[in-house]
Amino acid sequence: MATMSDTEKVKKEKTAAELIRIGDQKPVEKSPSHWSVVWKRFQKNKLAIYGFFVILVVTIIAVLGPVISPDSPTSLAPLFDKYGGGGADERPSLKYPIGTDTLGRDILTRIIWGSKISLIVGVVASLVSTLIGVILGALAGYYRGLTEEIIMRITDMFLAVPFLLIAIVAVQFLRSGRIAILQNLSHTTIMISVLGLFGWAGLCRLVTAEVKRVMTLEYVQAAICLGANDWRIISKHILPNILASIIVITTLNIGGNILSEAGLTFLGFGDIQSASWGRIVNDGVENLRTNPEQTFVAGFGIFFLVLAFNIVGDALRDAMDPRLKD
Repeated sequence: MATMSDTEKVKKEKTAAELIRIGDQKPVEKSPSHWSVVWKRFQKNKLAIYGFFVILVVTIIAVLGPVISPDSPTSLAPLFDKYGGGGADERPSLKYPIGTDTLGRDILTRIIWGSKISLIVGVVASLVSTLIGVILGALAGYYRGLTEEIIMRITDMFLAVPFLLIAIVAVQFLRSGRIAILQNLSHTTIMISVLGLFGWAGLCRLVTAEVKRVMTLEYVQAAICLGANDWRIISKHILPNILASIIVITTLNIGGNILSEAGLTFLGFGDIQSASWGRIVNDGVENLRTNPEQTFVAGFGIFFLVLAFNIVGDALRDAMDPRLKD
């Protein structure tokens, strides 16, 4: 019995020593996730951080627009506020920091409210075109054959006709009022519809090529051999591996859609009553010599916002490139 007791003591001492030794070891660190690596790479690009800050500021202004400037952007009250610096085509004053336009409206109020239009049109139209492009591109790249041929020919039709021409015709048709259900559409809805429904062709081609590339990888072929259905293969194995490219193109398209909306509105194909930045620039062109601030402030707003989205998009492309090393 004594011998067995000594043996048990020795075993217990060895076990305790082993536990102490294991406890002294440093815990194994988990490898960083893909998105954390992307964020670290993105943070190293100082210019991209500035661009992200510009987008954030404009977003805050757009969200808090009714709080920052509760007056309506179409209000003519400044026209009759002579003592406060109002009137028609007045220069900047304390109450109206950017002055008033030809109709006596406060330009700063119109710019604040117009930021919401630009952001909504840019973001939502990009999401619509991304959804269409990803769905059609995934179908064309996965099924190939006749499906790919039909989708690619439709894509070629959209790419063959100049986008500006399509957009002008579509906006004019929607605003013509020939179809009763389309008569009450707002300026923002029309621009989202036009830019979203006609801006997917380039992304569709990219997604088709990426799906074809991923389809050749071994794990996708293994999933096909194991009998996984088409939806599971596309949603679980293919799309997650081309998500980086989709995010980058969508981000770049936001800036392009903001510029397109401003351009169409500037050319007179938007709502005359809207507070869009393009409309503000259009209204100020006739007073460019005497009141350049009527044009320059909104114009620089468009320039810096589009530039910020383009810089962020380029930075995301670099950060998501797996070939880059830290």
